[in-house]
Amino acid sequence: MLKYLLKRMGLMVLTFIITVFIFFVFIKLMPDNHVAPIGGDDIWYQQMVIKEGWDKPIIVQFFYWIRNIVQDGSFGYSQTLRRDVGSYYFSKIPASIQINIIPYVVSIPLAIALGVFAALYKNKWIDHIISVGIMVFISVPYFVVVVIAQYFFYFQWRIVPDYKVATATEFGSLGFWYGISTFIMPVILLTITAIPGTARSVRAELTEQLTQDYMLLARSKGLTKRQATYRHALKNALVPFLPGFFIGIIGVMNGGIITESLFRVDGTGRIYLDAFNSVPPDYPMLMLITTFGQFLTLLSGIVGDVSYTLFDPRVRVGSGKLS
Repeated sequence: MLKYLLKRMGLMVLTFIITVFIFFVFIKLMPDNHVAPIGGDDIWYQQMVIKEGWDKPIIVQFFYWIRNIVQDGSFGYSQTLRRDVGSYYFSKIPASIQINIIPYVVSIPLAIALGVFAALYKNKWIDHIISVGIMVFISVPYFVVVVIAQYFFYFQWRIVPDYKVATATEFGSLGFWYGISTFIMPVILLTITAIPGTARSVRAELTEQLTQDYMLLARSKGLTKRQATYRHALKNALVPFLPGFFIGIIGVMNGGIITESLFRVDGTGRIYLDAFNSVPPDYPMLMLITTFGQFLTLLSGIVGDVSYTLFDPRVRVGSGKLS
């Protein structure tokens, strides 16, 4: 196990370095488009040319970038924000976690419960209702659901206090409970839209498990269908999904461009969009976002592989076989 983990960590580091260098090359191939202001101070730009080696070959710039991270903890300087991109980006991660963590945690048990009910009552009215609801929410784009909910719940019915999430200033001026109440609609929408995909997969997997021979053996020993399902079939049905649930916890730090744009959440998703829309594009910020996203992706892969051994004792990581 330890040998396999060390091997995976080594491959992760190698893959990370190669992919980050590719990202760096592609971003540096884009034009800088910096124009010195007429009669203005351009000393900061000359300082960054010296510090980050913008006038040197790309391979040299890459090592300058690594050096600045190791020595100064600097991921680059944003011409748009006029500050270091690292401190700005990582300061926005808590906002993304706040809006995403509750829907993620709540949607998992609800999705599993709906999938189990649909499988237990297959081809009955409960299954039909759940299946229709799943198909509706899977078919309708997420941003359409958000816009419709904002229109009715705020602009028409005035059920929620605002269609946007309260800022830190509004928390102070309008009160704590007002600020919390603005999270109700986005949290509910994120929870509802996260349920259908998992519920459909759980239903399909559990339906297959209910037809296995070991279920007939369990029933022959006197267990009811419900008892055999919860004691045996459900555990086997959830094995393919449980590692993904742990991976999703890591993913909540990435934020969401659509959610944060429509609900005015000051998180990492909006930073990504702003970096692209700025003129010129904020290349250091884009480099940091892609690098951090790649790190989370590779880390998620390792977490997923290792977590299989926790949920399925038959899996021996690194042995290449089941025992």
